[in-house]
Amino acid sequence: MIRFPLVAVLVLLLSGAAASQASVEAPLTRVLAGVVQSDGRVDYARLASLHRADLDAALAAVASQDPAALRSDAQKTAFLVNAYNAHVLARVLASPRATNLERQDLFGAFFRQPVAVAGLRMTLDQLEHGVLRRQSRVNGAAVPAALGRLRPSRVDYRIHAALNCAAVSCPPLAGRAFRASSLDADLDARFRAFAGSARAARLDGRRLVLSSLFDWFADDFEAARPVGDVLLAAMPASRASSLRSRLAGKTAAQLRRDRTVTFAYDWTVNRAR
Repeated sequence: MIRFPLVAVLVLLLSGAAASQASVEAPLTRVLAGVVQSDGRVDYARLASLHRADLDAALAAVASQDPAALRSDAQKTAFLVNAYNAHVLARVLASPRATNLERQDLFGAFFRQPVAVAGLRMTLDQLEHGVLRRQSRVNGAAVPAALGRLRPSRVDYRIHAALNCAAVSCPPLAGRAFRASSLDADLDARFRAFAGSARAARLDGRRLVLSSLFDWFADDFEAARPVGDVLLAAMPASRASSLRSRLAGKTAAQLRRDRTVTFAYDWTVNRAR
C-alpha cells in the first residue's frame, strides 16, 4: 500500500477545497466587477446582456460544491455569502418587473423558493437564517438537519453587511466575491463601510434614523455589547463623535423605545438609475 505523508494529504485536501471555491469566486467576481456601480446599485441590464454566462457558471459551481470540502468557518461563510448574493442577482433577472420587494409582495418569490446549494435544496431564508445565523426554525418550519453541516461554528454579525437582498437599503455588494483567505479583513471592511454610511445611521433633523437590520438582527449584533456601541466602534471617528450621545451604551430595545429614533428600510430594488 502506498503511504503519503500527512502534510501532503492535508495540502491536497485544502487545495481541493480552495479550487472548488475558486470556481464560484472567479465568475462571480467578473459579474460583480462588471455590474456593481459606485453608488452600490446594480446594472441588471448589463448583467443580462454581458455577464449572464458568468452568473450561470457561478450558480452551477454553487450547486455542485462538495460540502465536505468546506472545513473552516471562513470557507463556509465565504461560500454561503457568495451563494446568496449570486442567487439574489438571478432572482432579479427572473423578475424584470420587480421594483419594490415589499410593495409587490415578492419576499416569497425571492427568498422562500428552493435553490441548489452544495448539493442540497434550500431557500435563501434557510441559507441566511438557518445556516449562517444558526437558527433552528425558519418561517415557522424546522431547518432540515442536512443543512447543519454547512453552518459556521458561530454567528458573525458582519455578514449583515455582506449579504445583499437587492434592496436599496441593503449594504451594497462588493466589487468582487468573498474569499476565505481574506474573509475576516473583507467582512470588517464591509461592515465599517456600511456603519459609516447613511444606510446604517443618519440624522433627519433631531430624529435618528437607523437601518432596520440593527432591529431585526439585534441578537446577532448584541452577543458581546449593545448595538449602539457596535455601530460607534465601526464608524469613522468624526461620524461617531456626532452620534455618540445618541448611541453609546444603547441596546436595540432601548432604541426601539426612544421616540426620537426610527428604524427604516427601503425595499426598492437596487437597479441602476
